[in-house]
Amino acid sequence: MLDEAPLEVVAFFLPQFHPIPQNDSWWGTGFTEWTHTALARPLFEGHLQPRLPADLGFYDLRVPETRRAQWELAAHHGVTAFCYWHYWFGGGTRLLERPEQDLLKDPDLPHRYCLGWANQSWTGVWHGRGDEVLQQQRYPGEADDVEHFKCLLPHFTDERYLTVDGRPVFYLFRPDDIPDLARLVTLWRQLAADAGLPGLYLVGDADGAWVHDVDQHLDAAVWNPAPPPLGHSLADSFAGMPLREEPRAFQYDKIYADWLLNGSAAPIRRHPCVVPGFDNTPRSGRRGVLLHHPDPEIFEAAVTEAVRREQAMPDPRMLFIKSWNEWAEGSVMEPDQHFGRSFLRALRRGLDVRPPL
Repeated sequence: MLDEAPLEVVAFFLPQFHPIPQNDSWWGTGFTEWTHTALARPLFEGHLQPRLPADLGFYDLRVPETRRAQWELAAHHGVTAFCYWHYWFGGGTRLLERPEQDLLKDPDLPHRYCLGWANQSWTGVWHGRGDEVLQQQRYPGEADDVEHFKCLLPHFTDERYLTVDGRPVFYLFRPDDIPDLARLVTLWRQLAADAGLPGLYLVGDADGAWVHDVDQHLDAAVWNPAPPPLGHSLADSFAGMPLREEPRAFQYDKIYADWLLNGSAAPIRRHPCVVPGFDNTPRSGRRGVLLHHPDPEIFEAAVTEAVRREQAMPDPRMLFIKSWNEWAEGSVMEPDQHFGRSFLRALRRGLDVRPPL
């Protein structure tokens, strides 16, 4: 008989949509990702830009009603948790922390959630400012790791936080960049035990050498079904690159066909990830990269296949979505003025498909 263990559907959530002093200084007063999104223009024939929000509008994440509406929309279509990107740059330096802090301040906000450490430096490479470092990601050492864990602990003990057998789920974007991943993981697992937690469920982005290590330090990886040119190392390779006549475009259907057939082997538990689209030209113009012709029907097929594969695996079962609201990267589940709710409906249909008993 089919094991009916629940499938967690986790959508990455960008907390950028509210002004902060640092962005005011770097990009101008009142800057958010909406600035890039609204100014985007098509760069070649058939290029779908701008993609503008529909049902939720140009929202501000400081508004509780917006947060509630986002969750209601997501949960109605099958999302069971948001993974908020979390920014800790070392030495206690944080950015864009307001939305996650508001969750702790308002226990009535209905979000089920986890956090993902976006451990990378902020540079101007996507924004026409070359490789200028705006905020450096640093790893000062064990004392800082302890302080970081203390910052995370109130979330780990929140009743809305996503767990696996009571173990809080925490996502690492760039495990390879952490100078001593084994030491950090050992320390945090001990701190979790000291806090009375049964452990941690640590997940890392599979785009890195760590995922092939014989001695695994994390519990699972998430395979992002994008080709190497869309990996997180792309920005690094663009420093000093001259402008192109057109951005790099890959066909959305071909990318998914390759992933669905082949995937990627690794000696670690791997959770699938589905992508509704990608187009960072609103940020980076002709230096950008995109998946051309995003298609809700192909996305639905990817969801269906990802569900099938995950149900064939032992617990825990998770499906990640990249992303819920990366508007300036064209990776969006929220309704827009072109697709409406098509991707949300495709998600719901794909999740509702179950293999026969």
